Amino acid sequence: MLINALNDYYDFLSAAGKAAPQGTSPQKITHMIALRADGSVSDIIDVREPGEPDKNSKSKLERINVILPKREQRTSDIHPNIIEHDPQYIFGLSYDKGAEIFSDKNKKDKEKHERFVELNLEYTEGMTSDIVTAYRNFLKSWVPENETENAELLKIAKDYPSAYFIFCLDGHPEITLHDENGEIMQKVAQNADAGNEKIDGVCAVTGKPAEISDKHDVIKGIRGGAVSDKRLVSFKHSAFESYGKKKSYNSSISKEVMKRYTEAFNILLSDPKHHIYLDDMTVVFWAMSKDDGKETDTLMSMFGFGDEKADASEVDEWLENALKELSEGRKIDLSTAGIDENVTFYVAGLAPNSSRIAQKFIYRDKYGKIFENAARHQLDMKIDGGERQISIGRMLYEMRSPKSRNETTPPPVIAAIFTAILNGTRYPDTLLETIVRRVKVDKSINCERAGIIKACINRNLRLNEKEEIEVSLDKTNTNEAYLCGRLFAVLERIQTNALGNLNRTIKDSYFASACSTPSLVFPKLISLAQNHLKKVKSQKEALYIKYNKLIGEIIDMLGTEFPSTLSLQEQGRFMIGYYQQVQDFYKKNGKQENANND
Repeated sequence: MLINALNDYYDFLSAAGKAAPQGTSPQKITHMIALRADGSVSDIIDVREPGEPDKNSKSKLERINVILPKREQRTSDIHPNIIEHDPQYIFGLSYDKGAEIFSDKNKKDKEKHERFVELNLEYTEGMTSDIVTAYRNFLKSWVPENETENAELLKIAKDYPSAYFIFCLDGHPEITLHDENGEIMQKVAQNADAGNEKIDGVCAVTGKPAEISDKHDVIKGIRGGAVSDKRLVSFKHSAFESYGKKKSYNSSISKEVMKRYTEAFNILLSDPKHHIYLDDMTVVFWAMSKDDGKETDTLMSMFGFGDEKADASEVDEWLENALKELSEGRKIDLSTAGIDENVTFYVAGLAPNSSRIAQKFIYRDKYGKIFENAARHQLDMKIDGGERQISIGRMLYEMRSPKSRNETTPPPVIAAIFTAILNGTRYPDTLLETIVRRVKVDKSINCERAGIIKACINRNLRLNEKEEIEVSLDKTNTNEAYLCGRLFAVLERIQTNALGNLNRTIKDSYFASACSTPSLVFPKLISLAQNHLKKVKSQKEALYIKYNKLIGEIIDMLGTEFPSTLSLQEQGRFMIGYYQQVQDFYKKNGKQENANND
């Protein structure tokens, strides 16, 4: 389904002018070299454009996209390209930032330049346009050892190591070497399919007779894995031969479809609005339309991606209203944001393995349905004290130990979480189990962890048509585990009121055991609380009365005895009861900040 969808999406990219012609690819460029007719460099022009301002209101210069002949995949070997954009190949020089000088002493740079000159002179033989003539003269006349103090290079010295170049004619920046109607690019288009073995067959995607591709193009932008050449389709060894077919002939995908789907895939992976990274998984999404910017932007926001420090005031007002409408049982009207809710939308998760890119999940539906499920996910995660949406990246972060730096979430777990969100179904048991364990081990529950636990439990309750956990403290909730969590928060509060700030509270000593086996722990905690209550009474009798009353109310709702053990789901309820009771204490003190209880 993925290759078929990308093949179809190519038509929309082409109609929008975003797809590069065959034999070419988009490249990031920083500077343009202006050449005189004799091949000398008259100027090096910075063509970067101002980007979005950062947090300090400073605009960073962004490289521009230029269509050039398709790049040779770089390895440790030397591979020059037609209209090369790499400075070491073009100039044969390296720049020493420390000494602030250009040098021609690097033998590999010298060989790169020589190979580049040889290839491009051969390729442009017989071409006569002014820009190609100037280019050929540059290739013939540029001698690296004579140009270490070139005035134009010295002007861009600091940018040189990370610069990428194109060529134009002196005084005519509009006359470029890579012009699509120029001699070089015309030859590139004519030779796009030259030199490949031809095997005819039936394309597995289109179902039509076609020339089958023996090798599929590299996909750039997939995170993780040790393989540098990442392909969606790849057969490297004889073990993969079948019916006498070698290489990627086994896949039976035509050259035309191969070019289309790989080009579409690489365009999606080059655009930050069409993909996200979650540990070792890359998630790609797109709508089947010429311009899907609004669809991807709103979905990214609903997934909680962007600035994780952003509070509710920074979240788009329209999205906040959409969530409010959904929470009140009304259908979200996407047309007010200029979005077609019936457009087909894809979300795919991919991760590399030892030989190729592995598809972990792919989901297709109308955009309106996907957006509504993403909105319900955020509503399920919403809990008192949380002032922003919880991103999936934050969910994965909370599943890991705060002491771990290199721990990652396995791609199958990420895929299961994503699938639950997109389908509106229950979250994987691993999510609740991991978060509950982390709270017990770390003895810390923040709004993100509480929101995840609440969402996991509520989706299970919804399937059984049972009463769900509320966003804020629910004093009518009679669930034993929830009440035990509330009671633990009250007893902890009494201790800190009686003894002040402590290095170690009852939470540090008893939280995990109280959460698992309440009947073994709470009698001791209540006995201990009596001593703390006496100190509270001597300091402020009104607090003593308040806490005594609150303990009485909770125990009356609990009944005559504490539960002996709590299941995983009930341990989650305990934690929610504890968290919401603590939040309620903060509210009554006039503090609205999120209590992380650390």
